[in-house]
Amino acid sequence: SSGINAEYGHVNFSDLKEVKVKGPQLRGPRIRATPSRKDPEFCSIPETTANYQPHIFTFSSQQEKRAAESEVKEVQGIKAKVEDWENMTRANFSFQELGGMFQARMIKPSLRKLIRCESLILIDNRLSELTDLTLPCLTELNISLNLFTSFSDLPVCPRLVTLNISGNRISKVDGLQRFKTLRELRVRNNPLLWKEPRYKQLLFERCPSLVKIDGMTRESVFLREEQEKAELN
Repeated sequence: SSGINAEYGHVNFSDLKEVKVKGPQLRGPRIRATPSRKDPEFCSIPETTANYQPHIFTFSSQQEKRAAESEVKEVQGIKAKVEDWENMTRANFSFQELGGMFQARMIKPSLRKLIRCESLILIDNRLSELTDLTLPCLTELNISLNLFTSFSDLPVCPRLVTLNISGNRISKVDGLQRFKTLRELRVRNNPLLWKEPRYKQLLFERCPSLVKIDGMTRESVFLREEQEKAELN
């Protein structure tokens, strides 16, 4: 509200006192740097605990250090229960410029917690690779309007069914075979479309499980190709 100092206007929701909302209830969580200061009127976590960095802090004794580390561990456990990303089944991190300096450092650790997520939306974030990420339960991924240049740059998704990678920089079909369960692909507005006239046929051949590309079924694509060949003869 307007009564809150702007310095505290973007605190992490899990730092707030008596917060009743959990991560899975958020429609569009934001990946942003939060203020280093913690206003005790609104935040339940002490400023020194929230900003604890072992390589910077100095302690007068090992006992004092162990006490601080114990407090930090306790706070992290409380925050983890509130955030509860591990139980989120649908997540939307769109339109956040996640390729930026801070966001790039934070997005992968956040996504790694989505172990039960089935649907993930990352539209228009200037992302270019998520190769070292595994999303074991994901069935639907929308990463349209980003900077991916290859299907090989995408995360490991052993259950993926629907992929929207429209508006990226994909120029080759290589890498699509990684997705053994993929059924539907949207790939409009990628260099692949004008570099390879038979991109649909090649994608279908590369990924046998695929049923539909850009709204066209496997059968209709190959039937049209046969009809065009017959007309030329």
